Amino acid sequence: AEEGAAAALQCSLLTISLDLEEEVECDEQLCDELGWDLALTRTEAGGTGARSSRTVESVEVAAAAVREASFELLLPSHLPPSCEAPALTLRWKLRFIFTLRPRPETEAAQTLDWVLPMTVRPAPRRSLARAAAVATPPPATLPLWLEADAPG
Repeated sequence: AEEGAAAALQCSLLTISLDLEEEVECDEQLCDELGWDLALTRTEAGGTGARSSRTVESVEVAAAAVREASFELLLPSHLPPSCEAPALTLRWKLRFIFTLRPRPETEAAQTLDWVLPMTVRPAPRRSLARAAAVATPPPATLPLWLEADAPG
């Protein structure tokens, strides 16, 4: 290797998570009255609101010696689909965190965070009926449709 050349990076770990972000328009007094322990923030509409984000499901894939990997995340049926209303927005995101290690290991590992916005919609009724006829799924794994949102 050439002296001073940058070390090659190798992905050693891939963390994939399904995140739900909730944004509620409210003023500080209303948030206090409701007992919400959320940080007030500027909403996309320009008002004041409370925003929270939580990971619903996640999986880690050891990726040091693999070229391809697959994963499965279950979307609990008790959680709401994506929605946007005047005072409430629910957004779903698929988050990929790549842990990159230099080869040879001469520096600390780095992380690369990539977020893919998703639209979660309830499954059409005929899909639910077909799924129920084939096998009754556990209550937390009813089928839902996911779509990647178009970039900006």
